[in-house]
Amino acid sequence: MAYQLKNNQWFLKTKSVDLPLEEVVASRNRAFYLYDLQDALTRADQFLASGFAPHYAMKANSHPRLLRELGSKGFGIDVVSLGELQKALACGVSPSKIIFSGIAKDREELEAALHHKIFQINVESFEELKHLEQICSEKNVTADVALRLNIHLSAPTHAHVQTTTPDSKFGIDVKQIPEVVSWVKGKKNLRVKGIATHIGSQITDLSVFADMARAMGDLYKNLDLPLERLDLGGGLGIDYKTQGEEDSGMAERYLKTLKESHGTNAKILVEPGRFLVARMGVLLAKVIYVKKTTTQNFVILNAGMNCLMRPALYQAFHRIIPLHARPGKEKYTVVGPICESTDKFAVDREMSVVERGDWVAIYDAGAYGATMSNTYNESPLPEQWSYLDGVWEVS
Repeated sequence: MAYQLKNNQWFLKTKSVDLPLEEVVASRNRAFYLYDLQDALTRADQFLASGFAPHYAMKANSHPRLLRELGSKGFGIDVVSLGELQKALACGVSPSKIIFSGIAKDREELEAALHHKIFQINVESFEELKHLEQICSEKNVTADVALRLNIHLSAPTHAHVQTTTPDSKFGIDVKQIPEVVSWVKGKKNLRVKGIATHIGSQITDLSVFADMARAMGDLYKNLDLPLERLDLGGGLGIDYKTQGEEDSGMAERYLKTLKESHGTNAKILVEPGRFLVARMGVLLAKVIYVKKTTTQNFVILNAGMNCLMRPALYQAFHRIIPLHARPGKEKYTVVGPICESTDKFAVDREMSVVERGDWVAIYDAGAYGATMSNTYNESPLPEQWSYLDGVWEVS
């Protein structure tokens, strides 16, 4: 993997050089993200080789250099806001490679999608479909759309990242399909090219993807529309408690599962996000204090939930490893500086002994880290440093 332990020190290991992370942080004071882009691009190659049309879900990580590199490989981009659309275009992504998802696309966003003639608008409600048709009629233009469906499939993941349960805000309820299809048939300004779904995030049970693909394949074959695309979304997760030894095998099994399950002759679209970028990123943070109380040892970092929200939002696990392994082990509760009791990364986590001024790496933070960071308590946003082929870039 990209980050490896050697002689009690952690290194960013690349094809050409091993970079000691202690040297990377030596001249720095604030917490920051470090990305090994080669890791993400190697994972992207697996999806490009699948025969599917992959579109990266940029909400996971929108670092400009990452978008440029993926675009140069021929990857498409899945966006969920006008800001993401504009950023993807600014990074050189072709409009013909952009899918626009999201439940709240207002007039300005829909007009931008039409103006740039993007590949596909994933319509997520009957109301949005009617709004889009109105705009298209006014402008005398035609939109290529996919109907994003809520197929009432519960995925084994955190409740906050399930997106096809009956009470979910996402997608057109599968029970509304007959009404929607009947209405859209006579609308000359809308070309329904396909159907789409996305069942959630951080899913590692491949049988659920098989169930989803079969259900979508059946709908594709039975809907009375001239469809040609089947968008099976994303959601493939990782095991945050490991270094990712099984990841390449997981991607291969996931893609094979989809291929064997959808049962159509459609063009298959997939939208990987986390799986591409989670492993490439570490959040590097400095130990401000080691605070000892009668009940706990607190490691207080200069990074908190303002930098990485996942532990506070989802009680998510991230490996936390000191850059230099000191002798001995201690149990620590690792927290940040934010004035919230939820601002913690780990409770009673066993680690090698740390001292004030040490740096730690919070691993697998490349997905939903920097994109969800914020300025609460007037905290500065963490910088994002990327490394590829001997070249550093910061944003």
